[in-house]
Amino acid sequence: MEWLSCSKLLAFVAMICIIPVISSSSDRLFGAYASRRGTDVDNENVGVIRVNMTRRSEREAELSFSERLHSAVYRSKRRVRKIEAFVKQQVTKSKSIQLDAETPVQVGDGEFLMKVAVGTPTVSFEAIVDTGSDLIWTQCKPCEDCFNQPTPIFDPSKSSTYSTIPCTDSLCDALGDTQTGCNPGSGSKVAGIGFGCGHDNEGQGFSQGGGLVGLGRGALSLISQLGSKVDNKFSYCLLSITDSSSQTSPLFFGQGASLSGGAKSIPLIKSSVIPTFWYIPITGITLDGKAVDIPAGTFDLQSDGSGGMIIDSGTTVTILDEAAYSPLKDAIQSAIDLTPADGSSVGLDLCYQTSGKVSLPSLTFNFKGGVDYELPADNFFIQASSDLLCLAMLGEPSGNPSIFGNIQQQNFYILYNDAQNTLSFKPTQCDSL
Repeated sequence: MEWLSCSKLLAFVAMICIIPVISSSSDRLFGAYASRRGTDVDNENVGVIRVNMTRRSEREAELSFSERLHSAVYRSKRRVRKIEAFVKQQVTKSKSIQLDAETPVQVGDGEFLMKVAVGTPTVSFEAIVDTGSDLIWTQCKPCEDCFNQPTPIFDPSKSSTYSTIPCTDSLCDALGDTQTGCNPGSGSKVAGIGFGCGHDNEGQGFSQGGGLVGLGRGALSLISQLGSKVDNKFSYCLLSITDSSSQTSPLFFGQGASLSGGAKSIPLIKSSVIPTFWYIPITGITLDGKAVDIPAGTFDLQSDGSGGMIIDSGTTVTILDEAAYSPLKDAIQSAIDLTPADGSSVGLDLCYQTSGKVSLPSLTFNFKGGVDYELPADNFFIQASSDLLCLAMLGEPSGNPSIFGNIQQQNFYILYNDAQNTLSFKPTQCDSL
């Protein structure tokens, strides 16, 4: 993952304010993977869109499960470092007189991929799906410096539906200072989906996929650009990380993103400093019905942008503020009578030696309004190998954001409703959808 300032972003994403626009049907965005075809996204609600996501680790079939888990945890740690660096940078700027907006740009991290098609005729590639990023982008020809990707690079000159927009467009405004490298007056705004086109690209590139679809809360994200066309909402249901089948996890937009019958909802929290992230109002953690002794205010989102908890599709394990992780770890150790084991082989901190089924305590995340998110055992302990059982959580120094990871979300239907400012969830057997 890379987090780039706007000035650097202009060079990295083809002067992002010169944005190609998809102005045809929803099929141009999702290719053959849109369930409703022939709909003009510029003029009406697109109805139901379902996209099938592939877990990145499924492409590592030659590795054992413990090796794939280690890779996923390593990517999570790398991702967390970048998130923390970006947050600290924004916190520092929030204390200055002028806050220059920056947009997080992810280069290679992320755990789920979706198929995307852009242009006319379409060019298809797999893109990382990321609720922690805003931009939609891919590499484009001509390349000044492009990294290797597994699919052909998009050539805008060969697309009949490619168009540029001026620097005065609201999408450019979302990047802050975009005067350098812009193209004022070169064309007009075209209704559709704006995405970044990268000609001069830095970093290690996409080890999986050839682009990024940002599903954050910022103005540049896919969900924000589609807006009322998809009722300002999307949802997904993530299969278990231990599922070795070829089944995919569904991602829904619009009318397909709905829940009823036993679903719970919590209010989302908006940050004026970091508008990208989906912050959730956690108030505490309960183990076997007893509140873990976590200091009051540990999970509070501060006015300067520090702290808080975000829900994130791209981080595999949950990351907790050390002030919460340490007492939780102590409570779990007191509740489990098993032999401790070294978890360094998979990058996890609290592990036990076991070769059979064991009795584990119940774990619940408590949210504002008395709403409880009750975690099945498989959503917080993971059988890393035949004789190694590990807690799928890690601690981070206080002041950094906590992150609700995707293992904790697996086999829950998760619905993001930006219009209502709510996150809804319900236990669901995701492979049945």
